[in-house]
Amino acid sequence: AGRMDSVIQNVCRDVKALGPKGRTDDLESILHRRMGDTSFEACCVMRLLRELGKANESKASLAVLHCLQQRNLEMNSFLACASIAICRRISAWTQAVHVLREMADSQMERNTITYNAAVSACEKGEQ
Repeated sequence: AGRMDSVIQNVCRDVKALGPKGRTDDLESILHRRMGDTSFEACCVMRLLRELGKANESKASLAVLHCLQQRNLEMNSFLACASIAICRRISAWTQAVHVLREMADSQMERNTITYNAAVSACEKGEQ
């Protein structure tokens, strides 16, 4: 847990230093550098997403999910719902719909909260 706390703190600090204009490539570079070969479990990812959310770093949160998917982290319904909620916050409706589609393709459980978050992302994106 101590190593995870350190990684989470370092990622959050670096993301904040990058600022809101940071490119996705820069975010992913930070994540790859800070996370190294660290194996992230879903609970640790949720903690990282929660910390980034507190810092209003939604763009970075999506980069975290993308980076971890590249590392073959198994997307579960909690991470997918978190991803859709992040998309809603930043009006990224296409990404929200994409995650919803991935959930359906993977036969992941979807519920009212998941659908409401996706619809809200579409509304915020004026779609």
